[in-house]
Amino acid sequence: MKDEKILQDEVMSDEELDNVAGGSWIQFTADMLDAKKRGFAGFENLDLTNPNSDIIKMIGDDKLRHQYVDKVGALFASYGITMEYHGKMLESNIYTYKGQEITREQAWNIIDGK
Repeated sequence: MKDEKILQDEVMSDEELDNVAGGSWIQFTADMLDAKKRGFAGFENLDLTNPNSDIIKMIGDDKLRHQYVDKVGALFASYGITMEYHGKMLESNIYTYKGQEITREQAWNIIDGK
């Protein structure tokens, strides 16, 4: 019970994740959660409050993490966006659309039809 309270207090909202300075892992996590929030298939088992969630498991499971990297990449690709995941904390992901580098926010705006 005590551990659940600690975990619950440490969980970040999607908005907090979007504003964290960081790199690929943080952006990648935010991308997965954004895909889940929008109801895209394959992202259902992502829950920062559940220790059995894939998002928690992939921290120590490279194979699972790479499966999700592929899922996120395929999602962006289906909208003509490439997402280059570096796998390093302090190195930002690169999003490209029609040959131009764009921001993560711009990538999601394209997906959302904005």
